[in-house]
Amino acid sequence: MKIDILQIGQNKSPNKLMVESSKKKVVITGISGFMGSQVCAAFLRDGGFIVRGTVRDKTNEAKIGPLRKAFGTKFEELELFNADLLQPESLDAAIAGMDYVVHTASPLPFESPEDENVVIKPAVEGTLAVMRAAHKHKVKRVVMTSSAAAVAQKKPENQKELYDESDWSDLDVCPPYEKSKTMAEKAAWNYLDSIQGDRFELVTLNPCFIFGPSLIPGDFASGQMLGSILSGKYPGMPKISLAIVDVRDVALAHLQAIKVREAANQRIILSESTLWFKEIADILNEAFPEFQIKTNELGYCPVKVISWFDKKAARIITRWGLRNVYNNQKSKDILGIQYHSPEENVIAMARSLIENGVVEDKRVKK
Repeated sequence: MKIDILQIGQNKSPNKLMVESSKKKVVITGISGFMGSQVCAAFLRDGGFIVRGTVRDKTNEAKIGPLRKAFGTKFEELELFNADLLQPESLDAAIAGMDYVVHTASPLPFESPEDENVVIKPAVEGTLAVMRAAHKHKVKRVVMTSSAAAVAQKKPENQKELYDESDWSDLDVCPPYEKSKTMAEKAAWNYLDSIQGDRFELVTLNPCFIFGPSLIPGDFASGQMLGSILSGKYPGMPKISLAIVDVRDVALAHLQAIKVREAANQRIILSESTLWFKEIADILNEAFPEFQIKTNELGYCPVKVISWFDKKAARIITRWGLRNVYNNQKSKDILGIQYHSPEENVIAMARSLIENGVVEDKRVKK
């Protein structure tokens, strides 16, 4: 398989080459995604790294164009590299020569697939390919994006009011996405434990549902959900909650997870607060009154009846009235994260969806 690197900045001055030679090299997987693009932007802004970013196809202008626009002149400092989660040799080549790996790439469907392996296979096999390559090429540290989905998916009798990094989701009750994240993170830790002798450091970050501003106009799960509320596609708000975090805080956490010595071999939850769907709708309604968002809370019985015929409603019913809260103290103490407020978080994503044309702009022009 031919592995191709986009060469940028061929004619560099000796002084610039000398400065670059002192920088550490980091490869970030999945930089064309909602979160991955913000993580890549954080590393480029920091200026302390030579950054390589993986995408499936660097010739796909629909994916690369938004990155070029979002990164501005910093885009010229980025090395693009083709890689695929189901092609271990491509990940191996992407990681060769790097000091650090930030593994953000993982499938996140808005709807649960019929075949769970659609999400489990690339998540687990991609993670193991990254771990093997990191060991082979003597990488210093790997930062892996896991999820709160790997923390709090529990049997009813095991539900808690407050979750922390010691908690793990129960695989036998996990829907496909939650199972994929749990299995992938466990695979990473198990692989690290299996290494004899010198081994790299590992940090796993477990963000909750990610909102905040988007650098890409594409379709992604949290954008679809918030866009549906903003567009009035729901007749009302179900009594279910979401623990949320701003993508800017998640991006900074990835940068800090590489830079902070004390982060080594830590599992760290990223969460700002937990909101009911109605609270999210109320924030949007106050910020965007022209959209006339339905903020009424739905009753349990009508949704229960619908759940007999609709898979989405059936999943909602399983979480009815549950409010998962996550202890974020570790992220503050170790990574120094100072979280954006939920209002900033929700409104920033809504504005991105409107400005990127994902949601029709109904705002009154002044």
